Amino acid sequence: MTTIAAVLVTHNAEPWLEATLASIETQSRRLDRMVVIDDNSTDRTTEILALHRIAAIKATTRATDGVTRIAANFLQGVRECGDAELVVLGDHDDRWHPDRVAHQSALFGMSEDALMVASDGSTVDASGVAIGGTIRDAFPVTVDWARLSPADRMRFSLRHSVATGGASMIRPGAFPDLSVPDGWLHDRWWSLVATARDGMIVDDRAVIDYRVQHAQHVGLDVAAQGHGPAGRVVALAKQARRSLAKQRDIRTRLRPLALDDKIASAISLRNVV
Repeated sequence: MTTIAAVLVTHNAEPWLEATLASIETQSRRLDRMVVIDDNSTDRTTEILALHRIAAIKATTRATDGVTRIAANFLQGVRECGDAELVVLGDHDDRWHPDRVAHQSALFGMSEDALMVASDGSTVDASGVAIGGTIRDAFPVTVDWARLSPADRMRFSLRHSVATGGASMIRPGAFPDLSVPDGWLHDRWWSLVATARDGMIVDDRAVIDYRVQHAQHVGLDVAAQGHGPAGRVVALAKQARRSLAKQRDIRTRLRPLALDDKIASAISLRNVV
């Protein structure tokens, strides 16, 4: 039987953690292991975890950049999962739908070449009340994904985010390299690697209630801040600072992982936005 673990990264998650853990503990397909990486919580997060018989592992990253730090925490968590065949990625404030693990693992069962499954999520507010819409309303993925050629999927992925970590599952052992370059979110980089290897499954089913709240470091609420003129200026400034490094990562780290020459040709800097 396939072994399935989950990774949750927490930081001052007290307001939402009980609901998140309850949704994980009532999955129709139970997990074989649960790993929680706690990043310096100062509230009751670790106490709540202990009540659920979960021993939090202290985050070891020294990264000060928020994006790099989040990626490093999840990478640490996946490595703590040992030889688990599949790993569910979870955010500390989301609720999992009861059959999330069963549904996503079944998709892996349909493709032995799959590296990552990225599903959708229904959006809820800070108190857990549905606000309408889904993650994909904010980050759309073409409905033709499954019919695109592997090279065209690569071109699309370079221009658009196709995966939200909290609604994703990965097969760690199939990745040629799990490490994430500085400045990249784990879900963004892993989805690019999975697409480069022709192992990215985009699933349109909502498997979580994705909480939109102001304490998020990244997410829909943060993304929305870029809609105003000031937000766009800040976003462009950050993009400019990271542009050269990301171009280097695309050229030197992603392109060599391409499954074939057609996908490699699609990994072009002109396709990156």
